[in-house]
Amino acid sequence: MKVCFHGTAEELELVAGRRLMVLLTFRDVPRLRVFALLHPRTLKHPYNGLFRLCADRAEDEGGVHG
Repeated sequence: MKVCFHGTAEELELVAGRRLMVLLTFRDVPRLRVFALLHPRTLKHPYNGLFRLCADRAEDEGGVHG
């Protein structure tokens, strides 16, 4: 699955530098999903002052039920 983040260069640098991410879901169970970002790519051209970082989402074993 592909995920994208929008933000400034500094914000996206923080996201890309993290080994694991946590996704808070609204209606799905489990409510928290832990995943790693694989093959992150950043658009070189800013859109409206922001950049877009896209990556493949690799889900870790199991989830955290909330």
